[in-house]
Amino acid sequence: MASRSSRFKPSHRGAHPSIAEELAAKAAEREQAGEDILYLQVGQPSTGAPAGVAEAIARAGEVSPLGYSSASGMPELKERLSLQYKELYQAEVDPGRIIITFGASGAMLLAIIGCFDEGQRVALPQPFYYGYRHAIATLGVECVLFETSMENDLQPTVADLEAIEGEIDGLIVASPGNPTGSMVSPARLKELAEYCEQRGIRFISDEIYHGIVFDDETPQSTACSYSEEAIVVNSFSKYYSMAGWRLGWMVVPDYLEASIASLAHNLYLCAPTPAQVGALHAIDCREELDGHVERYRRNRDVMLNGLPSVGFDRFTAPHGAFYLYCHVQHLHEDSVAFCVEMLEQAGVLAAPGSDFCPNTGQHYIRFSYAGATEQIEEAVHRISRWRGGA
Repeated sequence: MASRSSRFKPSHRGAHPSIAEELAAKAAEREQAGEDILYLQVGQPSTGAPAGVAEAIARAGEVSPLGYSSASGMPELKERLSLQYKELYQAEVDPGRIIITFGASGAMLLAIIGCFDEGQRVALPQPFYYGYRHAIATLGVECVLFETSMENDLQPTVADLEAIEGEIDGLIVASPGNPTGSMVSPARLKELAEYCEQRGIRFISDEIYHGIVFDDETPQSTACSYSEEAIVVNSFSKYYSMAGWRLGWMVVPDYLEASIASLAHNLYLCAPTPAQVGALHAIDCREELDGHVERYRRNRDVMLNGLPSVGFDRFTAPHGAFYLYCHVQHLHEDSVAFCVEMLEQAGVLAAPGSDFCPNTGQHYIRFSYAGATEQIEEAVHRISRWRGGA
């Protein structure tokens, strides 16, 4: 009888473990052995959902079973998000064009499945969130990685697109970006969206870090303002501090409303109804949420004031999100090995850039400063002590 290993095998899809996750497992082992580890590799807020969210869900549960919503989401939440586009961006977005999704990752999957056939080509600027790259390939769509430059804060330009070999069918842009924290200016976002629309390239704007912006030097803007053909992806995970609630949304052209909603129904029926009720309350908790953004700003400044003097002085402009993406080739040739050394010798875990960029990521690391300010201060102190003794 043949062994199970020879008869049953996993598919080729999805077999792409994150290097940062592997290092996190090593860090957890050290922590279990009694070491004090500071985790600066995770891109999620250390705070929970806004005050009153759980109570709002409880009140709703008293009068409703909180069963399935429609596949596209609760009408009240869609209407409130539509109003928010008007309030924040002066953009008119019909509620019908908004699809509530199972996280931003679910929105991106719906966008890829709903807009591209197998073999089509979607361009992704390096560096980028690694999960998207692997998800696109899993769906049979070709992911076309292309280079960006430090002088443009590792964000794409039309010139970068025109340098890509062969035709592309789609483009994904994130502003503020992960892992860079850098942003695309409104003028450049408009240029990219219009360029793609004119050439039949589906433009997908990843806006999940909107709200976490630190100054007016590069204000946030939405692709909804520049192209009705664009697809916008957003989330309640980052600004709203609801990462584990797995709730996001997308804005689609009107002719895609029905087909994308049908895909959502076929794949997962609907987004979690309790999370939707909570999100409807969270949208109006901006005072509390803006307080988190001020903390991220303080954390960013702690890093910018403390790390350059010990060699971490080459990075993109961190105008948003909660990341510092540092070039470290002058400190070490291999960012994975460098992160291991930092973990072992300083007790600080960062994410190696190899996850985000297969070409040059070995020369970068990403710090997340989404935690408590005291934690960030202690991390900078440990790193400074470690590098100072090097």
